[in-house]
Amino acid sequence: MKFHHIGIFVKNLANGKKELSKIVRIKKKSKIYIDRKLNVKVQFYYDYCQLCYELIAPYGKQNPVSAIINSKKNILNHLAFKTKNFDKKIIELRKLGYAPLQAAKEAVAFNNKRVIFFLNNLNFIIELIED
Repeated sequence: MKFHHIGIFVKNLANGKKELSKIVRIKKKSKIYIDRKLNVKVQFYYDYCQLCYELIAPYGKQNPVSAIINSKKNILNHLAFKTKNFDKKIIELRKLGYAPLQAAKEAVAFNNKRVIFFLNNLNFIIELIED
């Protein structure tokens, strides 16, 4: 697996960028992706070290973001990794005791490649992205 990004839940992308900019010197950003399948809006920001931050905002009423933001827990939500062996890696993570949080779904921000989220044994979330 290859590290891809740190995922951060935000109420809206503009305020998220404003807050991220207070601690990170942003070098470039992506376009805004609206993902109706995952019910989120996302935008990627890159710092001068090429570290990638994904800001994830709610889109629609049935989204995975709002409840977490309201709980004020797990806002720094996940670490994401890309893999060419997506299905094999899912099996490996399950064998390690990682619990899938949902079935794999296509993600607009990754050209409709599949993503899946796992809760790991340290109680934080790992996102696996099909490469």
